[in-house]
Amino acid sequence: MTAETGPSPTPRFRPRDLVEFRGYRQAGAAWVLYGTAIGAVFFISSPLLSAMLPDVRWSLGVVSTALLIRGLLGIVSNPLTGMLITRFGIRPIVVIGGVFTAGFTALTGTVSSPWEFGVVFGVALTLADSFMGLIPATTIVHRWFMTRRGVIMGFVNSGAGFGGLLFAPLMAVLVADFGWRHALYVLAVIILVLALPSLFLRDRPADVGQWVDGVEGRVIPEYGEVDAIGTKQVRIGQMARRPLYWMVFFIFGVEAWSLAVYASDQGLFLKSVGVGSLASSGALGFSAGVAAVAGILLSRLNDKFSPYYVIIGSVVAMLIGSVLFLSARSGVQLWAYSFFFGAGYGTLVPAMPVALSRYFGARNFAGAFGLGQILVSLMAGVGPWLTGVVSDSTGSFTVPIYLITGLLVLALIVAIAARPRARAALAANAPAGPITATSGPQD
Repeated sequence: MTAETGPSPTPRFRPRDLVEFRGYRQAGAAWVLYGTAIGAVFFISSPLLSAMLPDVRWSLGVVSTALLIRGLLGIVSNPLTGMLITRFGIRPIVVIGGVFTAGFTALTGTVSSPWEFGVVFGVALTLADSFMGLIPATTIVHRWFMTRRGVIMGFVNSGAGFGGLLFAPLMAVLVADFGWRHALYVLAVIILVLALPSLFLRDRPADVGQWVDGVEGRVIPEYGEVDAIGTKQVRIGQMARRPLYWMVFFIFGVEAWSLAVYASDQGLFLKSVGVGSLASSGALGFSAGVAAVAGILLSRLNDKFSPYYVIIGSVVAMLIGSVLFLSARSGVQLWAYSFFFGAGYGTLVPAMPVALSRYFGARNFAGAFGLGQILVSLMAGVGPWLTGVVSDSTGSFTVPIYLITGLLVLALIVAIAARPRARAALAANAPAGPITATSGPQD
């Protein structure tokens, strides 16, 4: 049977599609797993460090080294995750990630020295968490959806926002009631339970006799051919030689730097200016909640118009939030920062993978996205580490926040310059030969 060739429309969504097309169930599982991976590992850092540092009496600089390791390890773990998913499929990788993420979270509660914290929290937990985090979630979306990628990616990414909304204040409560060590034991059990949906993941629609988007005949085409949204499929080596590819990931890297610093050190900064831990964690959770809602409501714009404009607007919102944070001393200022910053990164994160597939195709999305994460991971690791070093030497968090604000200005300039003028014309005019449904694995 011959599949679709070239650009073609997708039938209007029908409520019964939620039952008939299994892609929506896959997206639901990805939502839970991604939300757990981010919320229960990433967003708990601020309340964890705020309680742990006074107890163990380590400097922020020492602990920030573990955060640096987490970021830099992504240079290896993210491409590795992409390759393993391509080789073995999504389900076994995510199952392994869920089990080991729970185990290493519990093991973090037993550490007694900085090097143990670095090995367990910085290395082992990072590797495990990458197996159930961003790359598996985005790969599920890009293998099951094409014309609806933007809206579905927004929904799946909102899992991270709801995860932060849940786990940041939950961790603060657990720490207050049980202490930081026992709080991690409880958290490990929660992670293990929430990882159960990984057992129901499937690699691609063909595994259950269905098609991409639930549209008969639609597949992800071979390299050099055009998919149903008019994008020519480009090989990873060709992507890596194009400035546009790295510009996209630089913007993503600035977002990762900014969010990593705010998620890890926001509580310590606000504590230094007289804002309580619960209020700080609440603001962080509110920001995550705003991110979740914004991702759901605005990601449709990636499908309707272009991720180019969504990325620019998202960076502007993050920039406004960062400026507001510099003067955040009261409830109104704190919530205003949380709103703008949350709306910005909540819309930006799902726009980045959609932009990648819109500009270059999704034939080997896991590998292409994993490669670009090298730059993102480097910046996500350097941000918290540099913040710790600077704050230890100056006794202030102000300089790192000014640095983030400056980076967001630079990201805005890059976002405006990263308009794929020639790429759109190239994809639209490329020859669209026949694409067979049995043309090989859709990586």
